[in-house]
Amino acid sequence: MKKIVKIASVMAIGFGFFAFTNYAYAPGSFEGVITYTMKYGGDVPPQAASMMQGSTFKIYTKGDKSRVEFSFAMGKNVTISDRSTKQSVSINDMMGRKYEVKNDGTKKNPDDKAPDIKYLDDTKTVAGYTCKHAQATVTSKGGEAYTSDIFYTDQLPYAEDMGQYKGLKGFPLSFETKQRGMSIYFTAESVTKQSVPDSLFVIPTTGYKVYNSQQEAMQDMQKGSMKSSGGDGE
Repeated sequence: MKKIVKIASVMAIGFGFFAFTNYAYAPGSFEGVITYTMKYGGDVPPQAASMMQGSTFKIYTKGDKSRVEFSFAMGKNVTISDRSTKQSVSINDMMGRKYEVKNDGTKKNPDDKAPDIKYLDDTKTVAGYTCKHAQATVTSKGGEAYTSDIFYTDQLPYAEDMGQYKGLKGFPLSFETKQRGMSIYFTAESVTKQSVPDSLFVIPTTGYKVYNSQQEAMQDMQKGSMKSSGGDGE
């Protein structure tokens, strides 16, 4: 059980990390949903591979608001953001536990550093959009650096001043993220302009325990799993 919680921790922290990226705050007139496919690489444990089966990743946008939604076998992570207030809430329902992590975008984190972005000349078509190629070298809080290939479009609203790819001059339709030896590759399969109901951006006010960070929430989950198993169960 302890190993399962650790894997869930890696996934939640990893997805939470890019849930607050520039597209999560993308303002503009586009209203609709972007649906991504996901592929996994690197050191993926069998437990994680099983948990990732049937995963879905979608981004809903409407004006200044957005909803980044990731569902997988063990639960669901939703990040609701409001560009006008720079506030975000990550809502998690994982392994029977419900919790929220609030993020105040008005407070600058000294650990957040803009990536080194290199713009290349080649292009490719993703979900019907001609996308330009960029390589972003990102350094994690632990000092680990990795380079991510991104294909982005300036035909969708984006915000250059936010997130993991801060400074990127477009909306990423193909990108990757890495976390503790695991790689996850995202490619938009569809960009659909449609009416998005306001109910998708409503933050629940009851039934969720509030934490200051994903790490704090996962530590609490690990403690709970150890108690329920009677020790340091696997």
